[in-house]
Amino acid sequence: MEELYHFKNKNYKFNQNALFKKLLKIAKDKNTASLIESKIFDKGDFLVRENQLVTGFYFILKGKIKVYNSGSKNKKQILKLAAKGDLIGISAFNSAYYGASAVAEEKVEAYFITPKNLEILLSKYNDFSLTLIKALAAKVRNYEIRQKHLSLLSATERVIDALLLISAKFGVKTTEGILIEHCTSRKDISSFSSVSLENTIRTLSKLQKMNYIDIGSKLIVIKNKLELVNLIKKSSLMDYKSENN
Repeated sequence: MEELYHFKNKNYKFNQNALFKKLLKIAKDKNTASLIESKIFDKGDFLVRENQLVTGFYFILKGKIKVYNSGSKNKKQILKLAAKGDLIGISAFNSAYYGASAVAEEKVEAYFITPKNLEILLSKYNDFSLTLIKALAAKVRNYEIRQKHLSLLSATERVIDALLLISAKFGVKTTEGILIEHCTSRKDISSFSSVSLENTIRTLSKLQKMNYIDIGSKLIVIKNKLELVNLIKKSSLMDYKSENN
């Protein structure tokens, strides 16, 4: 899971924006435009599927995506949420098959690059290669940090952590709070937080009774983000307050 809003990886967004600008430039250059294809996906469409042959990689220009793989008993495990600026399928660059599935949560616009064309770009543009490496390194760093801190959290705190992460990635600020309309099912939150469905339901009910969140049929509104942040243990060493103020 990438681009974690609550970790102070100052280089992440810088590298992500730099990569975005370079790809836009390459896509508009008449000498290289043929190496990048624009694609559009509707809600429910798969960009890539787990265990299918690798055909290429996607750079997201617009839209929201859920990335997951199948665990034991074919149970889905959400790995990350992706949006503008994120890369999909790149972990399979040196593989024959995709290791995870990516499904559009809404209309998605993306650049598509085949493995062969990506190799051409990497060999032709040193600055693009360096920018891509830096962006991927930042993603790995975020993953390492989150795994370290998740081990310190209780089941309740992991559910709260998942809510805050979903709101940072997919949420929209409104007068009522932060509105989340994607990945709001109990199963999704349970999967994303690696907490049992029963514990997830109890935690969400508790947070609603405390008036920290409001739960609708297919949406969640975070009414008091600061209080949710304060429920996370200080020992986790997270700094949630640095973003979305």
